[in-house]
Amino acid sequence: MTVQQIATRTLTHWKVLLLVLGLGLTGSLAASGLGHLFEQIKIRQVVLDGTLNYLDQRALEDQLTRQFSGSYLETVLPQVVSAVEAHPWIADASVRRVWPDTLLVEITEQRPVAIYNDTLYLGVSGDLFEPPAPVDEPLPKLYGALSETMQVYSHYGVFADRLSDIAEVDAVSRGVDLGWQITLANGVRLKLGRTDILGRLARARDVLLRLEPDTLANLRVVDARYGNGVALNVEASE
Repeated sequence: MTVQQIATRTLTHWKVLLLVLGLGLTGSLAASGLGHLFEQIKIRQVVLDGTLNYLDQRALEDQLTRQFSGSYLETVLPQVVSAVEAHPWIADASVRRVWPDTLLVEITEQRPVAIYNDTLYLGVSGDLFEPPAPVDEPLPKLYGALSETMQVYSHYGVFADRLSDIAEVDAVSRGVDLGWQITLANGVRLKLGRTDILGRLARARDVLLRLEPDTLANLRVVDARYGNGVALNVEASE
């Protein structure tokens, strides 16, 4: 059921309720009768509102409907939010009652931008999550401390931009000892160390642009952890 259909049905039920009140239910009789009526109303469905790319909307709605099929008025909405946000693919959720028997849950799905330390996924908002199954799409691999996720991702963005005319960046790692390392899609590793990262990246980039195609094809490592130059590890041609 769409949000528009829910709104239409809600308006119809309110019209019926107002008509009943207008037919003479007054005072304590009306209050008592309506109170008893409200107590009997159960949640009939939970409807999700949001763009879903990774979740099965119908399956999740059915699951939540089974979980929260109690009293319409007595259902604790924060508990619903907590249950929805406990799903690894849900980044944020809010819920409201829609008369007479619906919970409308507005959700924001996680949007993964990178794989972090091989097992976690980094969402676009900066939070880490672990989905039940791997994502079937190409994502850069990032490695680093859990407290530095956005810093590592920010560096990845800079590296990918400045090396875009050479090769795609497959992985970026920030090690405690060796500092920043970049792995390109062609298999070449760039070692940048811990200081003057952009300066070293610029020197490594200049060298990569000057290499002959045959040399570049056999290149394995560009070590830019030097003051005024770089060291190359080139695999011997057969």
